[in-house]
Amino acid sequence: MRTVGALVFTLLALAAPALQAQPEVVPAEHPVYPFLHAQRVAGRLPEYRNETLPYDRRTVRRHLDSLSAREADLPRAGRYWLAEFRREFFEPEDGVERVFGDGGVHVPTGRDTEKFVAYYRDADWRATLSVGGALQYRVADDTTGYSGAALLPTLALEGNYRNRIGWYSSTFNGIQVTGDTRVLQRDPVLNPLYYVGRQDVPPGTFDRTTASLRVGGPVFFAGIAHERLRIGPSADRPLMLADGADYFSSVQLGFATRFLQYRFVHGALGERSRDIPGDSLEVLVAPERYIALHRLEANLSRRVSLGFSEAVVYGLRGPELAYLNPLFPIKPAEHTLWDRDNALFALDAVVRPVDGLEAYGTFLADDLDFSRLGRQSFNNKWAAQAGLLVVADRIAPGAELWTEYTRIGPFVYTHRFQLDGAFYNSYIHNGFGLGHPLGPNADQIAAGVRLWLPFRAHLAVSGRYARRAENYLDENGAFVNVGGDVRDGSQPGFDVFENVFLSGDRYEGVGARLEFQWEPVREAGVRFYGDVQTWDRAPTQTFVRVEAYVNL
Repeated sequence: MRTVGALVFTLLALAAPALQAQPEVVPAEHPVYPFLHAQRVAGRLPEYRNETLPYDRRTVRRHLDSLSAREADLPRAGRYWLAEFRREFFEPEDGVERVFGDGGVHVPTGRDTEKFVAYYRDADWRATLSVGGALQYRVADDTTGYSGAALLPTLALEGNYRNRIGWYSSTFNGIQVTGDTRVLQRDPVLNPLYYVGRQDVPPGTFDRTTASLRVGGPVFFAGIAHERLRIGPSADRPLMLADGADYFSSVQLGFATRFLQYRFVHGALGERSRDIPGDSLEVLVAPERYIALHRLEANLSRRVSLGFSEAVVYGLRGPELAYLNPLFPIKPAEHTLWDRDNALFALDAVVRPVDGLEAYGTFLADDLDFSRLGRQSFNNKWAAQAGLLVVADRIAPGAELWTEYTRIGPFVYTHRFQLDGAFYNSYIHNGFGLGHPLGPNADQIAAGVRLWLPFRAHLAVSGRYARRAENYLDENGAFVNVGGDVRDGSQPGFDVFENVFLSGDRYEGVGARLEFQWEPVREAGVRFYGDVQTWDRAPTQTFVRVEAYVNL
């Protein structure tokens, strides 16, 4: 109750002054973010920060305005996409048909207006209603091929009150209508969902909702949300918070100035429930689990920025007041609580030596024992990532090229405490890692290209070479943990202090991914996603998803 009361008080305090803002959250998956990031790399938008997502509409609109003032510096493809995003994020002024009311409900009908089923705005309120749908077809293959078609209706509500309190909620609720429903488990977007991952053969239904309530102004913001959070620099997927797990619910506070940005997050994590036999029945239980996270960024110049992130996962008790304090550093807070939780931190840097080139790097430490540095110690668990991003949009339409190396050591993200078979402090949510989906005891080098094309077409192609080592059974049938499973933090039996990178049951191989979207008619188009991964000692894994969609 104290947490809820403090949040309500903060929301009311932030809402007191008259703010000229649109605090509705723009989901982290929105394509406007990679577009703005590309403009930063090109040197046209140095003030944009892509290392903590999502933002609100006010922030996105401000960056689009900045680009509009520099429109002469954009190539043809950049001007085209700038105009497209401005149509989406700025209010329709014409091409709308009034349904009723003096200021009231409208239905946009113009070719260049954002398509809403209903749109309302007066002196106090802004509200929109959007609906959509998609027909999807999936194919997956390794040793057995699965395929099937699914229908996916969607609904989105968005708006604000007096530009002070904003809300956003979007839901899809799909059903597979043909084929084998096990193909849903091969889809990286759907695999973490409850109805898909809870049993060997999913029932064929699946749903996900993102919802946020946020108060925001030019500097401070606060809110409560169930959404995707992305933390850390990366052209592909960052180390701190990526997109391999399902959304989770959290309360957030923060501020953003020209030189400093800070975000505090306290969220509730899920653990896969299991049956525990009782006296006369089986009880479905799961450990209570939470995450606290702080992120601080400093812009040293228009070409250099530094970031520090710290997080802790803890369970088997209610929210800790120490972790609810946004000014209490997490590692000292964990020590005051007897060092029983799973804390980690990351340092990152982004440098743009010249316009068109961006270099970045991240070092993540899960555990560090300075007395054992340089040794293969179980007490030292770390990961690192480095990459380059080049924007060459004056050579090819909206062209971006990137390369990235990721190394995740054994046992990173794991924790050794367990109850009834659950490692409840592991850095996971419902069985899926919150960090990089590559997982521990693995590395990968990847490269790719993105193109921003006319007719709202977007193409992304990437290739990778990955190595990973998994836990195994020895010649006597005994289980050997080499730190290759993010869900298993048990200490190795052979030597409690040994930690050898890529030891264990080792696999390696090349992979590729292709994503394409095309809207020949605004808000109606097709999407394609394909991924293939070959392994030297396992079947090739292939997944393809094709969909036709329309939004109203």
